[in-house]
Amino acid sequence: MSVTEYAGLVISGGRAPECLRYDADLLRLTQLFFEWDKPVASVCHGIEIVAAAGVLKGRTATTVAKCKPDVESFGGTYVDREVVVCGNLVTARTRHDNPAWMREFIRLLKPER
Repeated sequence: MSVTEYAGLVISGGRAPECLRYDADLLRLTQLFFEWDKPVASVCHGIEIVAAAGVLKGRTATTVAKCKPDVESFGGTYVDREVVVCGNLVTARTRHDNPAWMREFIRLLKPER
């Protein structure tokens, strides 16, 4: 698989990221999306994967309040907002923020021409 074949990456929330953040292949893939500056969307506990990939340093992000330490421990700044866009990263707190989250992600997928 090549990152160049994909427009972006969506990392969903729920409890799965708690286990998936230990998958070396997933972390490498996530890092590649950031290296290529491709849009990455993370909601809720998905931030645990982004944090474990080591790509939060200097970024601002939101997530479910329970994961605030994941953002801050990996060099990011946590804010409690519906959606946050920081470079190629779009984050949201919970599934209740999905409309705003996906609106911003789609905006990154279709840059103004």
